[in-house]
Amino acid sequence: MNISGNIESEIFKLILSAGIVAKIVLFILFIFSIFSWAVIFFKLYQIRKAEKGAGDFLESFSRADSIHHLRLSNNKNIDNPLSALFKEGYSRFEEINKGKSSLLADRPAFLNAIERRLKGTIEDEVTYYEGYLPFLATTGNVTPFIGLFGTVWGIIHAFHQIGFQGSANIASVAPGIAEALIATGAGLATAIPAVVAYNYLLNKIRKLTSKMEVFSGEFIASLETEIWPSDNGK
Repeated sequence: MNISGNIESEIFKLILSAGIVAKIVLFILFIFSIFSWAVIFFKLYQIRKAEKGAGDFLESFSRADSIHHLRLSNNKNIDNPLSALFKEGYSRFEEINKGKSSLLADRPAFLNAIERRLKGTIEDEVTYYEGYLPFLATTGNVTPFIGLFGTVWGIIHAFHQIGFQGSANIASVAPGIAEALIATGAGLATAIPAVVAYNYLLNKIRKLTSKMEVFSGEFIASLETEIWPSDNGK
């Protein structure tokens, strides 16, 4: 006997025969689930691409003879957070250099100007990679309660059937209870992947943020060494 197949068939029949409120609840959960999985796959692709690009860029950075040489060879490798950080930092350096700013004569002020640009870029990159994560958090927080609403409604319907039929036997209440449990299961099935993915992706973004902060310090140190070589970066 294919018990599993029979159960799935019965569940499908219960969904088709459910009341309008239960169907609306299940439809809402279905929409949340579809968008949630779309966000999960998109963010996984986006962050893995960023991690690979950041790794490739760090290799280029370690092999470069100078920051200027890396700037010339970095045009084809810009779709990652470290490359964006380098681009903005070097752009700020060029603005100061071409403007013949007095900042070049004031070492602390110069380094502070570069550091401010890098910090702003890190914040922008983190905001970019955290995009759509609030939807996963919302899905994880809201959908169990939507499922719970369907559960409560199913139980109310079951008690209504008891009062209408004047009987409390299992046959009279089973459809309503089953309908309620389906809503609960659907709510959990929608929420759990969203919560797990949210925590996983957030951890990945935190690691990327840490890499950006470390690279920011390395970039400033390299720039400082090239501008004031006699001081050995001190």
